[in-house]
Amino acid sequence: MQQITRSGRYFYAITLIAFGVIQFVKGNFMDAILPVPESLPGRMILVYLVSVIFIAAGAGIFTNKIAKPAAVLVGVLFFLLLIYPQLVSLFADIHNGNDWAVVGEIGVLCGGAFIIAGTITDGHYRKPGFTDRMIKSGRFFFAFSLFIFGVEHFVFADYIATLIPSWIPFRLFWTYFVGVAFFAASISIIIKVKTRLACLLLGFMFLFWVIFVHSPRVIASPQKEPEWTSLFVAMGFCSIFFTLAGISLRPGTAEPERR
Repeated sequence: MQQITRSGRYFYAITLIAFGVIQFVKGNFMDAILPVPESLPGRMILVYLVSVIFIAAGAGIFTNKIAKPAAVLVGVLFFLLLIYPQLVSLFADIHNGNDWAVVGEIGVLCGGAFIIAGTITDGHYRKPGFTDRMIKSGRFFFAFSLFIFGVEHFVFADYIATLIPSWIPFRLFWTYFVGVAFFAASISIIIKVKTRLACLLLGFMFLFWVIFVHSPRVIASPQKEPEWTSLFVAMGFCSIFFTLAGISLRPGTAEPERR
């Protein structure tokens, strides 16, 4: 079980590298999670700069070279991308379900980066500072983003049910069930009750989606960038859940959860 939870950090690194490669191949931002306006000055320079940061940070986390600063850097990058363009777009149309979904996805990846940074020890004691507060806030950022997904699964249940493969029966039921699971995981992470169990279950759920939902879609339409992006977003979610589950397994890495 510990090997599964340790894999979270490496799944996250692979996700970042994949994001960078996707953008380099496409020569543009990923439509699914980074809908940056075409009118933005210096947009193409920003595309390749963000892509380089994704790949470099992913490599740093995966190889354990400058892993902690790499995770903090990518967390800050996701935070900035959340503010612009996503929150700007959301406030322009507060009822847009797709914009809320992207806010949740970027929020999860942002909080996850800080959570992963908090699991990496650099061998030096430092008094709590700004960076440490960002890392500690990662779990709350992550939990709030999960809450957004829970709400969406109820507000847009009929639409979300259509995204579930037809070979899975009772699709509307599973839509509501997953929404409840998001709510439960969000609360569990905040109050630190049964966090390990909640994160393991959600981690395996996303791993199931990666293997049996997103991978077949990528194989069927390998030319479609959003399918690749969605696959690695799901892998990123899986990685963060496994990382949080692993924190509760190692004494001294987090406050003990209440049972």
